[in-house]
Amino acid sequence: MDPFLSVIKEEYPSGGSSASDSTQEKQPMPQPIEGLHDSGPPPFLTKVYDMVDHPDLDRILSWSRGGQSFVVWDPQAFSTNLLPRYFKHNNFSSFIRQLNTYLTD
Repeated sequence: MDPFLSVIKEEYPSGGSSASDSTQEKQPMPQPIEGLHDSGPPPFLTKVYDMVDHPDLDRILSWSRGGQSFVVWDPQAFSTNLLPRYFKHNNFSSFIRQLNTYLTD
């Protein structure tokens, strides 16, 4: 006999009655935390947003005037300073290629 099977205890929230069931206070069934299974935005987009929205980085990249896109003002500083901070590379072309996967028509 498996020693782990002997420690399993089954509990039923409703059903069979016994003397101990009538004296115990009924507790509500646990509910999942709201949003627990929501996926949210991909990590790449979250990191890009964090970079663009950081006011101290406006000389390197910032939101466009309309706020619907962003501009990389200093590609050299972006590649050497920012990309390695947020990603595992400093390749500007790879960043653009990944960014293009999220473009919509």
